Amino acid sequence: MRRVNLLLPEDRGGRVEGLPGGTVGLLLVAGAAVLLLFVGVYLVFLLRLNAVEDEVAVLDGRISERDARLEELSPYRDLRARLDEKKPVADGIFRTRFPWDDFLQGLAFVVPETTALRTLTGEAAPVDVEAPTEEPLDPPGAVTFTGVALPEYQNVADFVVRMNNLEHLSNAQLNTAELDRQTFVEPAIEFEVASELVTVPGERGTEVRIEGGDPAEVAEAPEPIEVARSGSVSADQYAGDPPAAP
Repeated sequence: MRRVNLLLPEDRGGRVEGLPGGTVGLLLVAGAAVLLLFVGVYLVFLLRLNAVEDEVAVLDGRISERDARLEELSPYRDLRARLDEKKPVADGIFRTRFPWDDFLQGLAFVVPETTALRTLTGEAAPVDVEAPTEEPLDPPGAVTFTGVALPEYQNVADFVVRMNNLEHLSNAQLNTAELDRQTFVEPAIEFEVASELVTVPGERGTEVRIEGGDPAEVAEAPEPIEVARSGSVSADQYAGDPPAAP
């Protein structure tokens, strides 16, 4: 059958020719692909955004916990400043304290076998937090010994000499010495000796050592003195049977 165009000749020139069918299909496929690409990119960024929001929520929770912890610790915020303020006083007390442990160990080691202590009254030098190191505190402390000795005054003199040679003691002097024939079974000399207690700041360190601190901040403590004495005379020996003659 033959097709007949019924349009007038002047109208035939304004007619728009359509695109071929294959080209339209390609454009539609390309448009669909671009649309799918945009949808995929959107989904990827949406998932990443959700993950970031979850991380932000976790961090917000941690920040809230830290803020609560800081609020609990707020009363101690100035603790470091207070410790730094009190540290010089604590160091001064530590630096100028009298080493009673070393003194008593040394005393037990040097007491003559012919004497025995009955009482010891001591008072260390006053604490001076500003005292320089390696210079004895002034005024010194004081200590008074009372004891008994075998009935020769040279035994008392021996005690005084040994006290003068003992570390931490100085200017030992005899106050009284009397022969007692009534208190004990055997005659004995009751005596009293006074001496100065010498404190040298810094001998055992200059700073308070806190647990975990640097050991170099303080001087090494001296080795303890091992006391090994036998045959010492005690006051109880005078109250009982006299000791056997050597």
